[in-house]
Amino acid sequence: MTTATGCPIGHMKHSLTAGATGPVLIQDHVLLEKVMHFDREKTPPRNVHALGTGAHGHFIANNSNIKKYTCASLFQAGKKTDIFVRFSGIFTEVGDADTTRDPRGFAIKFYTDQGNWDLLAINTPVFNVRDMKLGPDAVHAFKRDPRTGMWNSEQLWDFVETHPEGLHQTLMIFTDRVGTPMSYRYMNAYGCNTFSFYNENKELFWVKFHIIANLGARGLSVAEAKTMAGEDPNFLSRDLHNAIDGGRHPTWRFACQIMPEQEGYNNPFTFDCTKIWSHDDYPLIDLGTITLDRNPTDFHAEVEQVAFSPATVVPGISYSPDRLLQGRLLVYDDTQFHRLGPNFKQIPINVPRCPFATNYVGGQHQREYLNKHPHYYPSNYGGLKVAPEFVEPPVQVFGPGGFYDLPQEGTDADLYQQARDFLSIMPNEDYEHLIHNLAFSLSKVSNSLAEKVVVHLHKVSDKLGNSVHTQRRGILDGKVAYTKGEMLYKELCTLLQTDLVRKDEEIEKKVK
Repeated sequence: MTTATGCPIGHMKHSLTAGATGPVLIQDHVLLEKVMHFDREKTPPRNVHALGTGAHGHFIANNSNIKKYTCASLFQAGKKTDIFVRFSGIFTEVGDADTTRDPRGFAIKFYTDQGNWDLLAINTPVFNVRDMKLGPDAVHAFKRDPRTGMWNSEQLWDFVETHPEGLHQTLMIFTDRVGTPMSYRYMNAYGCNTFSFYNENKELFWVKFHIIANLGARGLSVAEAKTMAGEDPNFLSRDLHNAIDGGRHPTWRFACQIMPEQEGYNNPFTFDCTKIWSHDDYPLIDLGTITLDRNPTDFHAEVEQVAFSPATVVPGISYSPDRLLQGRLLVYDDTQFHRLGPNFKQIPINVPRCPFATNYVGGQHQREYLNKHPHYYPSNYGGLKVAPEFVEPPVQVFGPGGFYDLPQEGTDADLYQQARDFLSIMPNEDYEHLIHNLAFSLSKVSNSLAEKVVVHLHKVSDKLGNSVHTQRRGILDGKVAYTKGEMLYKELCTLLQTDLVRKDEEIEKKVK
């Protein structure tokens, strides 16, 4: 055992003191180093995606025709690229149960020979807001109430009711398959935002990414999810770790939808992340296979310190006018500067596995040991040079700066049609579970708010609105059967409230 500087440690059990009963001496540098490191051993948690796990693996490309859309080297057919994947809950926090109802993250870091590419995916193909200016509000509504530090269904549903463009994602979250996945190995994911491809001729295409579990997508019922939360709060993380450790390496089909540039400008949904693209109009195109085959050896160094950002792209892949994406290009890196410091991209799990060189100097954890002079550009004395051949093709822009609605924003087709389509393809059992999950959650909010939410559900489907309203009333009136866990919760709350009233009456009698 040594200190962090390599000095051998001769004694660890006791502090250095002035005699057997005297005070501790400040010169016990091993004590000081140990406790000061302990004070700082926890990196501040992510504001979202805090509860997570991860694994190493690889991506093998399999489509030789994709080069007509993108010049990204990792998509050359047969090419193998190392990856690291982090799975996470979005709004849940460290210490919460894995199986808590929550959308899930599926972030991939591709260590390509042209630099790192980060793909930040979630297990819904749509999001609940389409402009980053509303992004913090969405997070605040779905996180804990700052007044109490507790989860608050009222604020969640208030946000849903006042932002009906997110109803499509909300319905997905309250299904078993999305809200309470059975396993990360049985979970699909989607890039959600619109990105772009460009080829060697600088032709531009819009793209949506899909990650499809080869085991299929399955979920836990609310009763199963709550049981697992009590039996093993780390159920999803442990399942992934044990599967990889046992040689059952999970795989996903990696695919995309592609849209010609000009067509994208003409479609009102192209850059709206609350909308999906029809698979009939834009069928899935294979990119390759994702495999996870190695567990982390240090959870903090790898899972907690890995840092993703949609701004991290490679030649052949770029951005789009998607308003949520445009804001996310800043948010993710800025968060990691706060959490991990200015040189977080030099932490081993984040370092590219190809040659790299920057003009960045100083800051905590600077490890890029190059001759940093001249550390500016250009210079008469040499230094780093740019490569003009990697300039991206231009993107069209339209009109003067202003605050604009998106096309169709606020219309019935905008707010409800895709949610209606989603229900139309749902199996009966999944639909019944969705009704129960919605009704149970809405039974925790005020009648006035629940009625406003049900109005939106009616605009999706009268059957949906009527079913949720009826079952919610049945839950409140005690006429709808609960799961055992829900019954116990209700009985315990009633018992405690009754006991509290009884105690108050006893105290009042004594006072009199």
